[in-house]
Amino acid sequence: MSALTFTNQTPYITQYVVTKGEQTVARLPGIAQGATLTVPSDDTYTVTATTILEGNTYTSAPITVSGAAGFLAQVKQNCEQGTYDFEMLKQASNAADQIVFQKTTIGPVTFNISKNGVHLQSVVVPDSFRNRTLKIGSEYSIYAVIKGVTTCVTTTTNPNAAVTSLVDNTDLEAGYFTLSVV
Repeated sequence: MSALTFTNQTPYITQYVVTKGEQTVARLPGIAQGATLTVPSDDTYTVTATTILEGNTYTSAPITVSGAAGFLAQVKQNCEQGTYDFEMLKQASNAADQIVFQKTTIGPVTFNISKNGVHLQSVVVPDSFRNRTLKIGSEYSIYAVIKGVTTCVTTTTNPNAAVTSLVDNTDLEAGYFTLSVV
């Protein structure tokens, strides 16, 4: 199994954020000085959908998928019970490098993406039959927030990369940080 490894070599707590294309794949809690955290880099994630209908909030059952996928959220009549059922269906993506979100409900639908029970990202689809997409790819983009400062973004295609936050000791003004990727 592939995994990204994150290490903090600064005297401050470091929080890493990792995206793959437009999809957030990791939003790590703060890592203390000298600490290391390993995160699986597989493409498995879970999606749920939420909407409001006649003042009631409906949430779909979760669907766990890997890679490109399509999701359709819809409200269906349950004629036997005289109620509504809100469901999200998994569909094929119309592009190999995209996650596609669509809804047929009147109100907006929020699609929530999580991994291992941790919420990573939300995508809101306000209009029926209009797709919202997230591009996914093979390149990881990584940045960190250290002492309230966001580092420059660094990239890698290595799903087993080791990322270390460091105090930047170059000619820049004191207090800058950098990320090293191996």
